[in-house]
Amino acid sequence: MTSELTTNSVRHTKGPAAVRLQWRHPVLRISVWDMSLDLPKPYAPPVAPHVEAGRGMAILVADRWGGCAIGGGALGPGGKTVWFELALGA
Repeated sequence: MTSELTTNSVRHTKGPAAVRLQWRHPVLRISVWDMSLDLPKPYAPPVAPHVEAGRGMAILVADRWGGCAIGGGALGPGGKTVWFELALGA
């Protein structure tokens, strides 16, 4: 799942990207930030099995996931963060 979010940032945006892991027992949250303001679509119709791309966020099997656009300003350059959570024992 981390690879999917990171790959999306590298392939579909320009500029820097960052991955952040937060352990808040019993939940692990992994977030990926990049400079694009375009949030992923939550679901796309299935693609043919032999196609290498196009599954997008539909492949995330997380307990929770989401994203938010971040406006630029004095605290940073803006962009967006997309995250997912995995709960211990869920």
